[in-house]
Amino acid sequence: MAEKNGGSMSTRAKGLVAPIPGVFDGKGEPDLAMMERLTDWYLGAGVHGFFVLGSQGQGAACRIDQRKAIAETVVRRVAGRVPVIVQVGAVDPYSSIELGAHAKEIGADAIGIVGPYYYSDRSEWELIEQHKEVDAATGLPILLYNNPQYSGYPTPPAMMKKLRDEIPNVFGSKLANGNLGQAKQYLRTLGDGFVIFVPITNMVPGMLIGVAGSIAAGAPVTVPEAGVQLIEAIWAGDYQRALKIQVLLIEHADRVAPLRQYGRRTTLEGLRIRGLDVKEYPRWTTKPMTPEHLKHYEGCIKRLLDELAQLSPTAVAAE
Repeated sequence: MAEKNGGSMSTRAKGLVAPIPGVFDGKGEPDLAMMERLTDWYLGAGVHGFFVLGSQGQGAACRIDQRKAIAETVVRRVAGRVPVIVQVGAVDPYSSIELGAHAKEIGADAIGIVGPYYYSDRSEWELIEQHKEVDAATGLPILLYNNPQYSGYPTPPAMMKKLRDEIPNVFGSKLANGNLGQAKQYLRTLGDGFVIFVPITNMVPGMLIGVAGSIAAGAPVTVPEAGVQLIEAIWAGDYQRALKIQVLLIEHADRVAPLRQYGRRTTLEGLRIRGLDVKEYPRWTTKPMTPEHLKHYEGCIKRLLDELAQLSPTAVAAE
């Protein structure tokens, strides 16, 4: 397996990996200046890595040249401080090969590959061959992005093992909606050293059974501090504090549930509430929030930040 900065991705890919949103200028073109600012913002929050151009990153909604521009901007801005995984999955192998070669050229640590989407009737053999073709052209470590909702089919543990057996560069997987039972099945089937990421709501007890962390959608996109503090509390063995933060995230999800009607607009408004002047996200028209819902959302984010501050190590020590 390819190594960089003194270690393999099996050991370096862990913690709160930010699925950085791909943001645009109001005309559907990447806002690269804001991508730089977002990268700095997530780094300032202490994230342990980046996942670029996944679902949150709008990879499937971009042209190839746009995907390259966003990937290059984030990789350059991170400058090796934390691992960067560039998602290169596409409907066809040729686009993924081009994107994977570009990811290698710009210095990405690894590539992520969501299963080829739309043509969900492809056979297992065809799917494995597409992954092999991308691997042959790039040689980078590969994170399998198992997202049945968007690809149209699951990658069950047995198939994932076939992929890893065929492609030694495969080091792990993001289970987009994986629960603890599923995570355990994948870990048992794939064996020691295989990295599994699950949703942030499963960190306790997920990390205690071998989960590496979370490529966290949901609250950590707009409040990355919550995911970072949760995972670092687990690493420190401070399970009481970790459980309290885990509960905060679950309660926050309940409070913002009425906003699901706005789809990905919630990410746009959440980033704006945090002081980031994002012009456009996602790369399509979304329904504006009502003033009442905006006020509710701002209150939810402020409440989560306040509650999180009360659970900081310094605040707890002062009690």
